[in-house]
Amino acid sequence: MKMPDSSGALPVVLVVDDEPDILDNLSEWLADSGYTTLTASNGPEALAIAKRQNVDVVVTDLNMPRLSGLHLLTLIKEVNSDIEVIFLTGQGTLNDAVSALRQGKAFDFFTKPLQDLEQLNLSIEKALLKKNRALPPEAPRASTPSATPEMHDIARGLTSRDRDLVQLLAQGYRAREIADKLSLSENTVRNLLSQLYGKLKVADRTQAALFCREPGFLALIG
Repeated sequence: MKMPDSSGALPVVLVVDDEPDILDNLSEWLADSGYTTLTASNGPEALAIAKRQNVDVVVTDLNMPRLSGLHLLTLIKEVNSDIEVIFLTGQGTLNDAVSALRQGKAFDFFTKPLQDLEQLNLSIEKALLKKNRALPPEAPRASTPSATPEMHDIARGLTSRDRDLVQLLAQGYRAREIADKLSLSENTVRNLLSQLYGKLKVADRTQAALFCREPGFLALIG
């Protein structure tokens, strides 16, 4: 029923979460989407699975007892650096997720609770394409959501500099790093960011980074 790739193997997604309801819901969704799905309720269990089975993508909570998602990421990459890791994060671990994404360690992250599971599918698809892995034919292709009218209004009011800032914020860069990227002073960047937050109708960098990562908005910025 599922289509293997040229090696005969199927794409495998390992879901890791210490909350049983979330674990069950995600694994059921991904199985229904056509993926071979494995589950683990903690980091050590996930690591043991990754050591004995071929895993393509790991979807893991960041805040777990015994072994945090960040520590699990490091150990998973030691087992197989080709495994892509997607984080599920609450507000308390959001900065860790942004940092891991910026450093190229994590492939993507989503805030909990997940509002749109199709976006998780879209991220997994991108991870598999990066690995040149075949997708199961019955997996629903998640389309990039359309931008809202408000996003269109916001995008129309952005300057070219604002758009550069949006792209860098979406990648998790901080003011000092943005200043280096754009060859500007840090004070100048902070002033530009403050003006941008007003245009985006957000209060701070964290909220701005989340808004700038909205697929519909990013599609407008291009």
